Amino acid sequence: MRSALEGVMSCVDLYAENTRMSVADALDRAGCKTRIIEAMRWMVMVTLALCTASAGAQQAVPLTPVSPESGMNGVPFRFVSDAPRGPGWSRPDEIARVYFHEDLTALFERTLRLDGDIPDRTTLRWIFTGPHAGFTMELTSSTVRIAERYYDSMGLYEGQGNYPAKDVFALQRQFTGGARTVTVIADAHLSVRVLVNGVQLLEAPLLFDVTRHQLMYAAPRTAHLTVTGGMTAPEAHAATVTLHPEEMHQTMLGFGGSPSIVAYAELSDEGKRQYWDLLKRYNLLLFREYPMGSELKPDLSNLEDMHDATPHYYGDNFPNSELSSFEYSKHALAMGGDVIYEMWALPTWAMENYQGPEVVDTWHRQVKLVANPDAYARIVVEYCRKAKSAAGSAPQIVGIQNEVDEPPAVFDAMVTTLRRALDAAGFQTTRIHMADASYMFLGIQRADALRKDPDAWKAIDFTATHEYDFQEFMANPDLYDARMHAMHEASDGKPFLATEICINDAHYQELSYRIALQTAQLYHKNLTELDAEALMYCWLLLDVEQPSFAGSRSLLAPDRTRGWIPAATSFQLRVMGAYSRHVLKGMQRIGATSDDGDLLTTAFAGNGVETLVMLNRAATPRRVTIDGTQHAWAEMERTGLEEENAVSAAPHEVMVQPGEIVVLSTHKAAPAGTEK
Repeated sequence: MRSALEGVMSCVDLYAENTRMSVADALDRAGCKTRIIEAMRWMVMVTLALCTASAGAQQAVPLTPVSPESGMNGVPFRFVSDAPRGPGWSRPDEIARVYFHEDLTALFERTLRLDGDIPDRTTLRWIFTGPHAGFTMELTSSTVRIAERYYDSMGLYEGQGNYPAKDVFALQRQFTGGARTVTVIADAHLSVRVLVNGVQLLEAPLLFDVTRHQLMYAAPRTAHLTVTGGMTAPEAHAATVTLHPEEMHQTMLGFGGSPSIVAYAELSDEGKRQYWDLLKRYNLLLFREYPMGSELKPDLSNLEDMHDATPHYYGDNFPNSELSSFEYSKHALAMGGDVIYEMWALPTWAMENYQGPEVVDTWHRQVKLVANPDAYARIVVEYCRKAKSAAGSAPQIVGIQNEVDEPPAVFDAMVTTLRRALDAAGFQTTRIHMADASYMFLGIQRADALRKDPDAWKAIDFTATHEYDFQEFMANPDLYDARMHAMHEASDGKPFLATEICINDAHYQELSYRIALQTAQLYHKNLTELDAEALMYCWLLLDVEQPSFAGSRSLLAPDRTRGWIPAATSFQLRVMGAYSRHVLKGMQRIGATSDDGDLLTTAFAGNGVETLVMLNRAATPRRVTIDGTQHAWAEMERTGLEEENAVSAAPHEVMVQPGEIVVLSTHKAAPAGTEK
């Protein structure tokens, strides 16, 4: 038992530094598949749980005496245990609380200055609350504790209290000496940290948003005990961003995703009008079609047949996709968008028995049937003909196959056969992207394999992959950089498409801005490290029953309670909009550097338009100076926990709050009501 515990603690030490990267590298080298990834994720979680459980057995931390810095008075507070009862209706004879009248940003740092020790057998509680959940930091004379709770569902009710609630996490640490400062930091690593006298004593996961905070003092009303001090917020840090317009990178195709045509059909006429207005306003004009697949008839006569839409495995939800809609394509094209066509499962008549070396797919199933390249190419070419006739244009890009593990030789044959068939049918301008994998590490492997066939590599125009393995690095997005650099190297000069981004891991399906902010970091990294020419969310529109699934998997869902109109499912729409609304098709990314590693900057220019996107992932504000601009900014857009792509005039001084995304542009983005 002792050796096992020592092994666990050794793993914890490694985790604190770089374990996630080590696990990822090991998975890549071993070529491990989905179940192993899940097993390793759970091993990390169990390790952390054991570490948490052992925290109570650790020795007390001796505090170093500190003198609070001058000017730290901030908002004063004073508790007197035997003072008269506070005003207002409350619990019987409770000491009046102190309410801090400010709205917390998504990331934040706050500090309490204490004038003296917390009296024995009393507790100072710092209570943080949000729309769905909250946490409390408790300080006694010798212990600091943090506890998290949810209170947003009757399903949490346990038969007591005046509202449903359930504690989901608790952690504490003992100390010796006098606590004079207590700092709470909600950071961009999906955690909350507690520092006492400047020393970190606690760290807990924090996925949900909190917006307000207050202080409560629990002490005997029969004694005269006092606690006094002040609460402060940190000052803004100066940062400089420099644009380098001479440094040119990728040219943007745009932003978008896959709509469920079944869900689109459910919208009312007003709902459809609002839907297209939203797509125009958010510049989500890439229609990544998720077409009829396994149920497709040999003559392709049921491409748009709603009765053949294939049910999916999304929990208790109703069928979504696979279905084409040329009417939808025509509308997207009329708005200046483009269509990207990619099949997933093929109909059985387009498949054949596999005769090659044994291949096991991502789900550990032996591959027995594979695509028939000629039949597959015929489907795609015939679809292009129908699209040109019905919508006015063939798709701009065709993907080989979505999340299917074909043997490399079959993928090669699909690519070369499709290119010849498209050219022979007159669709020479329709480009091809490589077969999509679920994870980037598999995408790297596919690109590496494809390069071994010079004819197949020459025939594709884009590399592409889904990025669900980013969720292994949700709390530390920078650890994903190595994998992205490897994908860039594997692309070998081919432009890259990020074809599917969203959160589908149940551990992170929290509808918070904090989770959406991690996705925003992924957008930034795709643009700057992979030179992605397109960013596509998994679903633009999906009809689902489970709200947590909808909020992480789709940007919009039909709202049946307001007349079947589209409604944002979470903060993911506004966060993607921070990047999509002012970055237009045809703009090129230009160089942009920041002297602050927590101020992530991306810049674009083209046709006299300039756009700068700045994401502050620090827990403190940034006062930004911008050098190298070529034109005056026409507007500023703020996106945050409270700001939904809020547009205003560009100020002389730019302040980026913690967790906020600020966009400066010479282009005025489309307002509401643009699409009629």
